[in-house]
Amino acid sequence: MQEITQIRKNKISLLDYDYKQDIENRVMLSKLTEFELSVLEEILFSSIKTSLSRLSKDLETPEKKLLPVLEKFEKTNLLKIDGQIINIDKKMRKYFEFEYQRFEENFKPDLLFINNLLHKIPIHILPIWYSIPKSSNNIFASIIDRYLLTPQMFQRHLENIECENSTFLGIVEEVYNSENFEVTSSYLQKKYSLEKETYLEIILFLEFNLLCFQSYKKTKNGYVEIITPFHEYKDYLQYLNTTKILSIKDTKKLIRKRKSPFGFVEDLSSILKMAKKPISKNTAEKNIKNELSIKDTDIIVSKSYIDSIINKLLKIEFLSEKKDLLQITTSGKKWLDFNLENKALHLYYHTLNTLEEEDSFKHLINEKSIREAEKSITRALDASWVYFDDFAKGIIAAITDEHLVKIIHSGKAYKYSIGSYSKEEILFIKKVIFERLFEAGFVSIGSINAQDCFSVTKLGKKLFEIT
Repeated sequence: MQEITQIRKNKISLLDYDYKQDIENRVMLSKLTEFELSVLEEILFSSIKTSLSRLSKDLETPEKKLLPVLEKFEKTNLLKIDGQIINIDKKMRKYFEFEYQRFEENFKPDLLFINNLLHKIPIHILPIWYSIPKSSNNIFASIIDRYLLTPQMFQRHLENIECENSTFLGIVEEVYNSENFEVTSSYLQKKYSLEKETYLEIILFLEFNLLCFQSYKKTKNGYVEIITPFHEYKDYLQYLNTTKILSIKDTKKLIRKRKSPFGFVEDLSSILKMAKKPISKNTAEKNIKNELSIKDTDIIVSKSYIDSIINKLLKIEFLSEKKDLLQITTSGKKWLDFNLENKALHLYYHTLNTLEEEDSFKHLINEKSIREAEKSITRALDASWVYFDDFAKGIIAAITDEHLVKIIHSGKAYKYSIGSYSKEEILFIKKVIFERLFEAGFVSIGSINAQDCFSVTKLGKKLFEIT
């Protein structure tokens, strides 16, 4: 059997328990027929002491047909046959009760299952395996807090796993890149040319690393062994799939706010160049309107947009205003020397470039909420133009503590909580995207048939792909 005894990151070593016996039992289980499984189920729910005749009667099966199956289970120490008497081992029955769950119709490899799975391991070993304090009052809660509390934490754990065995990492990629986050064991064994024992050794590592779990799906042709992520994370991934942001198919009627992705920055630059010598506000407004009409013949140049350009320059102190005359400041002159991308980044990070408050979401005007609203566009990175209303249906943004996607204990089960957003919160996120990110050149904005839409620019993708 191939030895994969330890993974460096979290010190998991199969040598810390009787993993060979575990593998041997699971190999046996994987080969059971439906009839043999029905016999196992009957044994698991029988009294500790039963008889061959009783089992034969309950299963409506001749003793002659039952005996070879019972002898197979006897080899695992689940039971001992003494003539007609069958003595069932309590410890092994508990083991097989746990493993039998994987065959049940509604089985889910959820956190409750994982908690019980870890009972196979001596309790003093778990803090070493998972790098948690030995003084922890609740080891499993500590494991959740360290690795699974949020999808991002689990993703980091997934990315940080180190193993010299390429097959281990290959199986992980197969599962997480599959359409339904589900791959059959037969496919994996064939692809990687693995004997059942070697394959199950890898699966043990996957399970104890919290990455993938074995279960069985009943089909017309019997049980099919499959590998999936743990249930709560699989649910989260499926939610992302069902709320995936789709690109607008027909953009022929798209009216863009500005044709250039750095349109707002270019307009700021134009005003500053005009204001190298004092210029009246009215003259500057007329000049920029004429310039925009020539640059972007398809756009409608509104007074509110012109006002936003001048007000922004005054706010970040690139312009000064005296007696209705505008003039560039020293910091404005320095900014003009930057290239377009650096101008955009400087504007984005400028300490005076804050979001204007509105009464409906005044409580959200803080650095954390704004940053989380900005990060919401990561869901649109792979799309071209998207309708904001469609985008809003799948928003995931921790703009308040209540909106943080994290594991919660709901009754007897766990789940990743995904919050809903009020109208005011949606308006806040829209303002961040359509004003702050548009101005910095991270998104282009526009409308189709009066429906607002946006597209993440190259600069936006460059920045938000790594956040």
